[in-house]
Amino acid sequence: MSTRGLEVVRALRNRIATGAYAPGSRLNENELAVALKVSRTPVRSALSTLAAEGLLVYRPNSGYSVRQFSSRDIEEIYAVRAELDGMAARLAAFNGFSDQQRGAHHRLLRETEDIIAEDVWNEDVCRRWSDLNSAFHAVIHEAAGNSYLVRSIHQTNEIPFFALIRFNWFDRDMLRRSHEEHLEISDAILNNQPSRAQSLEAEHVYRSGRRLVENWRRIEEKTRKGKCFATAVINDAA
Repeated sequence: MSTRGLEVVRALRNRIATGAYAPGSRLNENELAVALKVSRTPVRSALSTLAAEGLLVYRPNSGYSVRQFSSRDIEEIYAVRAELDGMAARLAAFNGFSDQQRGAHHRLLRETEDIIAEDVWNEDVCRRWSDLNSAFHAVIHEAAGNSYLVRSIHQTNEIPFFALIRFNWFDRDMLRRSHEEHLEISDAILNNQPSRAQSLEAEHVYRSGRRLVENWRRIEEKTRKGKCFATAVINDAA
């Protein structure tokens, strides 16, 4: 895909993530091309890409529309995730970390502290932190030693829309709070405290979900009031 095509994909993806296109709204290829000041070819390619990612739905004779996904869906996903991740932390605390897992955990916590010390927040920092966050929890999942549990956790993480928006409203303060919670979870696991580890991890996941739900509800409210339209003009494709 050309650079221009990738810019169109990114612009449309960001609009979906921020609720500029209401769930279920139809995306008109011609209108998007005019708004983006590009030909229909990169738009058509971008829509196909986003459909393959699971963010759009294609129907013959109707075209592409934004996949329906509500705050209730997010709430239900996180209710499941809180239980599953809590169980993983409990098992990890019961089993204990291996030397390799303990080393990885300490390294990930140090690297997160380095990011916090930079005292900046932008897209690159968010991406770096999200990678560290995923790796932190992956170590816990590995230490849990239950492949069926880990597979279930991965299924909740791989829902396309959820993966797109999960870090959309993070900022430096949230990063710092999340890191403090990671330190407490790590302490409980390293000290072989299964009940405490489960409680801390479940609450950690619940708080993340609550933040997403609250933000998405605000977007839904704007949509209901007619402030978001399926054919919203995109001023900057970059």
